[in-house]
Amino acid sequence: MGLLNPHNIIYGLSLALLVLIYLRSRSRPTIEVSSLMLFDEAPAPVASVRHVRIDPLFWLEMATLAALTFAIAGLYVMRPPSPGHGRLHALVFDLGAGMSARDGSTTRIELARRAALAVINQAPVGDEFSVIAYALEAQVRHPPTANLAGLRRSLADLVPMAVPARTAALRAALIRAHGASEIDLFADRPPAPILLADVAATSRMKFHQVGADDANLAIVSLDPGIPGSTRGRVVIRNFSARPHAAELALDLGDSEQFHQTMMLAPREQVIAAFGPLKTGGLLQARILTPDAIAADNSRYAYAPFDLPARVLVLSPDAAVRDDLARVLLAVNANFQIETADPAKYVAPSAANAQPLELAVMHDCYLPAVKAASTLLIYPPQAAKNGIGISVDGTVASADIRDDAAGESPAFESLTLGATRIIAIPEWMDLLATAAAPGHPSIPIAAFGRAAAGPAGVLAFDVRNHLLLAPDHLDSLVMTVDLMKQLTAPRDVLIVPTGADVSVPATATARITYPDATVHTVTADNWGRVRIRPMQAGCYTVESAGATTQVLANYYDAAESDLVSKPQAEAPAPVGRAAARASDQSARQVQPLVFVLIALALLALMVESAMLIGHAGRWGMRHV
Repeated sequence: MGLLNPHNIIYGLSLALLVLIYLRSRSRPTIEVSSLMLFDEAPAPVASVRHVRIDPLFWLEMATLAALTFAIAGLYVMRPPSPGHGRLHALVFDLGAGMSARDGSTTRIELARRAALAVINQAPVGDEFSVIAYALEAQVRHPPTANLAGLRRSLADLVPMAVPARTAALRAALIRAHGASEIDLFADRPPAPILLADVAATSRMKFHQVGADDANLAIVSLDPGIPGSTRGRVVIRNFSARPHAAELALDLGDSEQFHQTMMLAPREQVIAAFGPLKTGGLLQARILTPDAIAADNSRYAYAPFDLPARVLVLSPDAAVRDDLARVLLAVNANFQIETADPAKYVAPSAANAQPLELAVMHDCYLPAVKAASTLLIYPPQAAKNGIGISVDGTVASADIRDDAAGESPAFESLTLGATRIIAIPEWMDLLATAAAPGHPSIPIAAFGRAAAGPAGVLAFDVRNHLLLAPDHLDSLVMTVDLMKQLTAPRDVLIVPTGADVSVPATATARITYPDATVHTVTADNWGRVRIRPMQAGCYTVESAGATTQVLANYYDAAESDLVSKPQAEAPAPVGRAAARASDQSARQVQPLVFVLIALALLALMVESAMLIGHAGRWGMRHV
């Protein structure tokens, strides 16, 4: 027995108020005197009362207020569910990448559908079911219903995605299933025991593990190398416990560059070298051998063309200009880099100006510089910049947050030097944040694409050879990643599945998905459309005659291992605790609101009858 909202017990103060009223009335008794002795003084009677005499009306009023208080507070009892009396079931499905794996002649998601249909068919008539799915987030695919046709359609629409099934998403799905008398979880890997223990307190939890360990190959990484200079490499891994053949093909555009069949030992990883490529372009690696998961059998990479591209580096510090030039040459050896002091820089005339691929400005901003993309590093406070970044001050040092990159941080915590306190525009995506005294979250890296072109910002200072210091490699990684994004081709974007992608667009855009479905979306105020690839493959975005290809690679080939391993987050309840949780999970909440209200009404009716009897016998003044 318990209360759904214990805070409502405050209404129980009405009982104390009732006691005070009765005690007050007993402390001032009424004295009856003759009408002929109006002006004579009569001493008040002295009574010695050792026991407080309380009439039945007091107990009836006490019972009424107590019943109403517990009704408002939500008094309930736990009782075994009654078959055939409309119990609520929650069907929770894992839609992560592992559920797309083939298991014999079918897939794991199809096995989950069959198990769910068996649960529905065995349930008594009148029971209701809800369908909840999770991967990156949790979604209610169908609200509670007893309509079997609607449930079957909802189950048929469940499609696995090439993204991870996050523990936080599973926890959110179980929260959405709260209130169901029974929860059926369908997944290919056992969840963390602590999650099941939390749910077992209020619902009966049943885990259905679908699929068995199966052979799977995956392309772990693809490096195209430098065309005409260095060889490329592709890494393939066998996640099976037995030998597996792998037929590998590499295509550069429409021409095949490499084709080889190899035998991989159990759990072996092989590096296959190819090239050098003769020219740049879009490179795709494919595993042609059938295996369990198809999404990790393809991977894209872009090989840069050996065409020279002009890059301008502006900084008042000569050492910073040299450091940035070295980093840019490491990104692309074909860059033609020009460095200058912003105070002495003179922009060429329009007739002699050559297009700039990238302009890198450190601690300065020159509006006269026009480039296809812009990178601001430690932007100045006084000057305004053309990409909408505002600077509100400077802190002497800042620490990069450990959770800046989400669940899988790409860098560890480190301390930066002088850092600007900036505010980025809405069209830019935040990449990393830092903390400083008085400023718990400062944006330090951001990137965005809009109609005016790509732009990026780094809020920390790179003086004193920060980018080349061994203890600050993470700041170098952020800088290199931003430079690669800024100099990437405009019509080809290579991203991991599950990432948010911004594509420049005008008015409306026509998006073609890998499964050939087409959607039309409207561009936002900054001239872009946002998509989130949940399947691996090619997404085509067409707008105002321009076409952009978004190529989604499988999010993490290391997750292609189909071996079922439970998540060791906390020990499962054992012994008596497990038995108690199982017994409690077989019960459901039964509110007592209507029973308590009925008792309160009954007490009021009895009190009214007693008052009417008193009035008829002794008159109204005795009531």
